[in-house]
Amino acid sequence: MRLRVFSVLFLFVLASSAFAQDPATVGQWSSVMTWPYEAIHAHLLSTGKVMFWDRGDHSQLWDPASNTVTAATPSGANIFCSGHAFLTNGQIFVTGGHITNFVGLRSAYLYRPADDVWTQLPDMNDARWYPTSTTLPNGDMLVISGWINTTIGVNVEAQVWQTATASWRNLSTADLALPFYPFMFDAPNGKVFCAGPSKTTRYLDVAGTGSWTSVADSSYGTRNWGSMMMAKCC
Repeated sequence: MRLRVFSVLFLFVLASSAFAQDPATVGQWSSVMTWPYEAIHAHLLSTGKVMFWDRGDHSQLWDPASNTVTAATPSGANIFCSGHAFLTNGQIFVTGGHITNFVGLRSAYLYRPADDVWTQLPDMNDARWYPTSTTLPNGDMLVISGWINTTIGVNVEAQVWQTATASWRNLSTADLALPFYPFMFDAPNGKVFCAGPSKTTRYLDVAGTGSWTSVADSSYGTRNWGSMMMAKCC
C-alpha cells in the first residue's frame, strides 16, 4: 500500500513538474531584442500588437506573432510624461505631455488601433506633466494632477472627459495638489480611490463638481515615482 501511494505521488510530482514547464502556462524568456526606441509607455492593443513610445513622438507597434517593430502614425505631440488609459471602445486616451522637465502640455488625444489614427481632442483646462488618466465605470475618463510649469506647479483641478458629449467637465470644488501620477482606482462605492503616492489616501467623488473625503494614512510617507496595480484578494 505504501509503495502504491508513493508511486501515485511520484507520478503526480512528475506531471506537475511537466505542467509547470509548459511555456503556454508559465511563459518563457526570449533572447534580448533590439528595438528602435525605448518602451517607456506601452499598451497591449485590441489588435494583438503592443504600442509603445519613448521620450518624444515616436509611437511604435510591436507584433509578438512576427516579432517585428514598425512605426505607428505620430500623435503630433511629445507624449512622453503623458497620462494614458483605454476607453471602453479600445481606444487609447492620452493626456498631457512634455515640453521640458516639469512643463507639460494641454493637449489630449485619442488613438484608434484598428486604423492607426490619432485624433486631437479639445485642450484641457491647463497643461499636465505626469498626470493620471482613469477610465470610469460609465466610460468617461478622469484626468488628475500633473505639473503645469515650474512657476505654477501642479494642476490642482481634476477634469472628466465626458465621452457622450465629447467635452470636459471641471471638478472645480475638488482642487487638490497631488504628486506625480496619482494611484487612482475605481472603488465599489462608485468613487475613485487615491491610494498614493501621498501618505494620506482619499476617495474622490466625480459627480457634479467633485469632492474629496479622507480615508486613512498609509504606513509610509510619500511614494513619489513609485508604481501601482490592482490585485484581487481572496
